[in-house]
Amino acid sequence: MADIKWEAPTVALTEYLKATLNALGDGVIDIGATIDNETNLCTHMDLEVKLGSVDWSAQSNPCIEIYMFESVDGGTTFDTNEDGVSAASDIPTMDKLAAIMPFRIDTGAEAKVMVKSMIPIPPGQFKLGIRNNTGVALAASETTNVLSYRTYNLNSV
Repeated sequence: MADIKWEAPTVALTEYLKATLNALGDGVIDIGATIDNETNLCTHMDLEVKLGSVDWSAQSNPCIEIYMFESVDGGTTFDTNEDGVSAASDIPTMDKLAAIMPFRIDTGAEAKVMVKSMIPIPPGQFKLGIRNNTGVALAASETTNVLSYRTYNLNSV
């Protein structure tokens, strides 16, 4: 029987969404560019969200939601609802939810980092969307708000 182990990341940690997260309003989703996994055929990804200093002390259960939008036609069509508004009708359906990243509540403003690992990804093209569900707008500095990813595979040896 073959042993299973993780391979080194196929794609190094890559900044995916950055400047568009500046002052992203509560309830608003931002969707990035297409990620092409047709060549690497990776099976999993890790996500890292870094947020600038925001005071969440008056919020309950602040979190960031990450959605994955697949394309089965070579990257032509994605069901994304890309209009960047906060209406309930524009929130992606739950089957597109890839990760929920809850953040701890502190007593004042501070920068935050959250990591989610081993998220399954499709063998084709997809996009990621980040939805601010923290109760307040994100910080306005583009150097502090970043969604990054890296991809990798399992290896049978």
